[in-house]
Amino acid sequence: MKVKVDDFLTAVWLGKATESEPAHAIIREVNFIEAAKLPFASKKDKYEITIEIDGETTKWLANKTSLKSLAKAFGTDAENWIGKQIKLWAKDQLVQGDVKSVIYASA
Repeated sequence: MKVKVDDFLTAVWLGKATESEPAHAIIREVNFIEAAKLPFASKKDKYEITIEIDGETTKWLANKTSLKSLAKAFGTDAENWIGKQIKLWAKDQLVQGDVKSVIYASA
C-alpha cells in the first residue's frame, strides 16, 4: 500500500515510468474545477481526473498536452472517458524557471 501524503497524483506514484514504459491507470471520474476553487493560486480552470492506479485511487490535475491527447483518443465528452485505460509518465521539464516533474498521459 502506498502512503498518500495528499489527494493528488505526483511523479512519485509513477515510479520509474517513462513514455516508452508508462504506468497504466483507469479513469474513474472527470470534473471541471474553476480556478478560484483550486487548492492553489491559478488564473486558469483545470480538469481534475480521478484515476485508479495500482489499486489505489487518486486525483490528477491534467495539463493541456495530456487533455488534448485524451480528447483525441476518447472524444471531447468527458463521460466517454470513464472506465478508459490510460498511460502515465513523468518527465522533468523547465516550468516557469524551475525544473519540475510534469505528468503526461496518453491513451
